[in-house]
Amino acid sequence: ALKLLQKMKDRGVEPDVVTYNAIIDSLCKDKLITDAFNLLSEMKNKGILPNCITYNCLIQGVCNLGQWKEATRLWNEMVAMNIIPDVVTFNILVDALCKEGLVSDALGVVDTMIQRGEQPDIFTYNTLMDGYCLRSQVDDARRVFDLMSSKGILPDVRSYNILINGYCKCRRIDEAMILFDEMSQIGMILDTVTYATLIGGLYLAGRDVAAKELFKEMSASGQPLSIVTYITMLNGLCNHGNLDEAMELFQAMKDNGLIPTIVRYNIIIDFTFKILVDALCKEGLVSNALGVIDTMIRRGEQPDIFTYNTLMDGYCLRGEMDEANKVFYLMIFKGILPDVSSYSILINGYYKCRRVDEAMRLFDEMSQIGLIPNTVTYTTLIGGLYLAGRDVAVKELFKGKFASGQPVNVVTYSTMLDGWCNHGNLDEALELFQAMKDDGLVPNIVCYSIIIDGLCKFGRIEDAREVFFASKGLHPNIFTYNIMIKGMCKEGLLTEAYGLFRKMEDHGCVPNSCTYNTIIKGFLRNNDTSKAMQLLKEMVNRRFFAHASTVKMILDMLSKDGKTDVALKLLQKMKDRGHEPNVVTYSAIIDSLCKDKLITDAFNLFSQMKNKGILPNCFTYNSLIQGVCNLGQWKEAIKLWNEMVDMNIIPNVVTFNILVDALCKEGLVSDALGVVDTMIRRGEQPDIITYNTLMDGYCLRGEMDEANKVFDLMIFKGILPDVRSYSILINGYCKCRRVDEAMRLFDEMTQTGLIPNTVTYTTLIGGLYVTGRDVAAKEIFKEMSASEQPINVVTYSTMLDGLCNHGNIDEALELFQVMKDNGLIPNVVCYDIIIDCMCKSGRIEDAREMFSSLPTKRLHPTVFTYTIMINGMCKEGRLDEAYGMFRKMEDNGCLPD
Repeated sequence: ALKLLQKMKDRGVEPDVVTYNAIIDSLCKDKLITDAFNLLSEMKNKGILPNCITYNCLIQGVCNLGQWKEATRLWNEMVAMNIIPDVVTFNILVDALCKEGLVSDALGVVDTMIQRGEQPDIFTYNTLMDGYCLRSQVDDARRVFDLMSSKGILPDVRSYNILINGYCKCRRIDEAMILFDEMSQIGMILDTVTYATLIGGLYLAGRDVAAKELFKEMSASGQPLSIVTYITMLNGLCNHGNLDEAMELFQAMKDNGLIPTIVRYNIIIDFTFKILVDALCKEGLVSNALGVIDTMIRRGEQPDIFTYNTLMDGYCLRGEMDEANKVFYLMIFKGILPDVSSYSILINGYYKCRRVDEAMRLFDEMSQIGLIPNTVTYTTLIGGLYLAGRDVAVKELFKGKFASGQPVNVVTYSTMLDGWCNHGNLDEALELFQAMKDDGLVPNIVCYSIIIDGLCKFGRIEDAREVFFASKGLHPNIFTYNIMIKGMCKEGLLTEAYGLFRKMEDHGCVPNSCTYNTIIKGFLRNNDTSKAMQLLKEMVNRRFFAHASTVKMILDMLSKDGKTDVALKLLQKMKDRGHEPNVVTYSAIIDSLCKDKLITDAFNLFSQMKNKGILPNCFTYNSLIQGVCNLGQWKEAIKLWNEMVDMNIIPNVVTFNILVDALCKEGLVSDALGVVDTMIRRGEQPDIITYNTLMDGYCLRGEMDEANKVFDLMIFKGILPDVRSYSILINGYCKCRRVDEAMRLFDEMTQTGLIPNTVTYTTLIGGLYVTGRDVAAKEIFKEMSASEQPINVVTYSTMLDGLCNHGNIDEALELFQVMKDNGLIPNVVCYDIIIDCMCKSGRIEDAREMFSSLPTKRLHPTVFTYTIMINGMCKEGRLDEAYGMFRKMEDNGCLPD
């Protein structure tokens, strides 16, 4: 067109405004904005005044690239030249703003439009409806629909299609069906889009029977069945596991002559990967696509670059990069040169497989052969480099993108922002966010969500809240709400999180499964089981599923409260409501039953699960093996192991650690070492838990030199000991009365930067008292108090026992009072220690008084408590009193031993 323009000028035919407009429009549509502006300048220099159409073309062009400042400048220039914007100008702006999600700004444009004497037309109203629907604000879209009708503008098929599509995407399928029926009642002819949209909506809502019926109705109505309709049906059938029906429909599609050209073949191959790969039968779908190509070649159509690119993309989706590479080289062998898309597909595939060096090699190769990487290529590679942790390389690539003149769009910025936030560079992310706005790009809700998420993760909840409520002209989507609610829950702001959760729907955003799971987990972490269970019931009633982690937390909470029966009722309720529990749900409840030692119930549920065709996974078997090991049922553990291996379920490090732990607790350390050997032969490397467990096993047997060898081996293997590793060895040495070695390890811990925990301190205090080093024990206790490590009931009982055994009854009673003053409630063990010491010190009356006070403290004397008291009374010659207490033991639910 530009050459033709030049030829006209060479021949003395001066182009007019119409000619210039036509070429400017074409350049804008091809996104060649610089060339379009050059032509505008040339046109004005020749004295040819641009008109409304000229500016409409240019405004449309810059809006398509998100260059809002440029659009505003053109608008102002247009008005300054007394060129009156028409309804098309306003509709371009309204459309562009709505596509960016800025519906409130679009409404502002409509107000300006009316003030300038232009009345909105059906295109304006349809665009506004579409804008609201894109934001899932279907009720607002409906209000625009009704307003249009009240203004005397009758809705057309597109108006109805937009609303039907909006309702379908929000899963409000009944309202979509009402509109569909209304169209027929007013005599409007339903088009292919209407049917395809509603069929897709019905499948999305799980109404596959109704979708098939509508497809039949469409076939009978005489409406042409387009490729889109077939793909919608095929997608629905595949997603519902009806692959045989899908392949039959695919054949019917071919029989109806819908695939006669190369373009149509490519659509189907693309469909095979984009749709069928997501279906249940992922294996073999590439061969289906290859079968389509064979049919295509037999019909005389040769694969083109799109065909090969789509095949490569299919292999990349499956992570089969070697196969994708073969297609790449086959394409070159067939004389078809790869394009930017070919390289971008492979680069994306390699980055997803974290093979970033190969992605970079392809990127360099592109430049060498003269291909200019586009925005997609750069953005893909930036994402890959971030994933691989190569921040410096990302910065260089981003600079290179600027230098290349390639447009940096919102997606590129969002990728950069996501990378910075994920790598903890929050300040750099905030700088980039500001730079983006300074460059005239309007951040979308995704960009805001990334920044809010980053702020929440780094505990800057106030800043996150400020950004959340200040996202100009944008409405938070479900993802944004979920981020904010999660951040508030993490900071313990449960009341605020719950308030935001309840306000979501008022703002047109319906909570989803993730929202419920987030808020439920927040309440569970805050030990508010009642609120969590209330929300769980609400979630199940709304037909949402609990995530695995949520189910696990609920079951653990119920298990701790001895309410495993409630968990089983919850499982039954899920089934009653049509939510068939999956392997995660079953495994979580089996795990809970095993922890409660209800092994028979666990195995019954295991059988039920398998009978329903739900295959157990490694976690299921790990729970059962742990359960039977805890009960010492070794034969059952071996049976489960063999069954697991027979089912090709590969045991993981957790499986081996369960067996090692169980054997070590039984003192069978040599057998545990045999399990570790098997573990290594199967390709699993022992972790810190494995080594700690072996050390503990040796310590239980008093074999400290062997435990030390394991400790040294662990370090040799590159695994640094943790606090538990040191605590195990310190405990072992203390039990063997080798306290000097225990103290050496304690000092070594602090030298290596490890902070001793409550267990470490308590163990060492006990060891020092056992070896008669009471002064040193008191010093360690003081050090512990100063370290701000929490002092628990076990620590206090250890100190009390040490003081009492060394005859320091008064100090023990002082410490006992301090313990209570600090808000810790002594247990019956603490009282046993004090009562025993009182009896041994001849303070029998004090002992009797403390013993009698136990029921008022909701504590029940144990057989040990009774024995202490009876022994004390006998020692003091109070045999009648001792005998009376002996006879009352059984009445109080305590059998003599």
